[in-house]
Amino acid sequence: MTQSRRKGCVGEREVAAIVRDLTGWDVRRRVRQHDGDSDLEGVPGWSVEVKRRKAAPRGQIGSWWRQTVEQAGQLLPVLLYRADRDSWRAVWPVGVLLLDKPDGGWRDIEWTADTTVAAWAAAARTTLRANGGSKGIGGTK
Repeated sequence: MTQSRRKGCVGEREVAAIVRDLTGWDVRRRVRQHDGDSDLEGVPGWSVEVKRRKAAPRGQIGSWWRQTVEQAGQLLPVLLYRADRDSWRAVWPVGVLLLDKPDGGWRDIEWTADTTVAAWAAAARTTLRANGGSKGIGGTK
């Protein structure tokens, strides 16, 4: 295993523990990952992409976000990332909290929030309750 991949695996376990602590969900790293799979299991209604890198410049975050959205399918996308010597951040579509969702592009980077993982976890729990425990966009199971 390359050092980069090892760093990614450690990052996935680290952030899974953080999300588990914040939500109480049984969150863990997906061991066997295929293209398009969420990096974490146990996050109801969300497809999670995890990035742990030396640096996280704005342009790179935009590229990671596009990958996250493509892989999410009917689930809600969230990008959890951390640069060296920095804290974990979450990029997610603020449209999930809006009563009047904008047409079409609410998953575009312009409609995201870059927050702490705790802020995203609070929104994720709220969204899950609002959908009656349903998963995905528009409450589809």
